[in-house]
Amino acid sequence: MTLRFPRKARLTRSSEFEAVYREGMRMREFPLRVRALRRGSDGQSRLGVAVSKRVGSAVVRNRWKRAIREAFRAECSRLPAAHDIVVSVEWPTEKEDVRRVGEAFRAVVEKLLARGDSQRAE
Repeated sequence: MTLRFPRKARLTRSSEFEAVYREGMRMREFPLRVRALRRGSDGQSRLGVAVSKRVGSAVVRNRWKRAIREAFRAECSRLPAAHDIVVSVEWPTEKEDVRRVGEAFRAVVEKLLARGDSQRAE
């Protein structure tokens, strides 16, 4: 497994984020808030990260983003279909909550697996 986060695995345009916010399903798994939009069976899942300044300083926000990207890399291969996923951090959070990102993202993937084909594909 590669430790890189290539450009094709990222949501890069505001229109891509807006589509996920508009049409994606919402999930909350503390400390994460997630929106996911199924794209179909081809391609790979992509991640967008939105961490508010309310979470903390730049150092703290970058720590959250690194943890979220690491969790995505570890879990995205389990998804049967490609999804666009936007993750933000629940507020308020504590510094120690960063350690919970992995298990929270795992729970999100489990919810997506449980929903299966019930969500429409684009």
